[in-house]
Amino acid sequence: MSIHDSNRLSVSLILMQGSAEAQATLDLLEREDPELVIDDHETFWKITSTTGHIEVNMERVSEELGVEISLSQWLVILSSYVGRVHTEPGKFTLTSDVTEIHRT
Repeated sequence: MSIHDSNRLSVSLILMQGSAEAQATLDLLEREDPELVIDDHETFWKITSTTGHIEVNMERVSEELGVEISLSQWLVILSSYVGRVHTEPGKFTLTSDVTEIHRT
């Protein structure tokens, strides 16, 4: 795989630092996918997957946080992203797939 192919697969989340919700998300993602690249920019974290997929499950974030969090509440800490988004009531998925084409 060339560097160009790898870059096309990469997706990233940008989470603002300073909240328990962001820290819980970071801790969870780090534990669930040790291959993620996490860059600390002091005011935000850039979380990158070179495999083209990051999934944030609100139930698991809630467990990590110790209180329930909905997707709409979680989206407040999401500053930006690079990739294509698919949401369900309790899940945020970031992918490099062209989601409407690859759905079965």
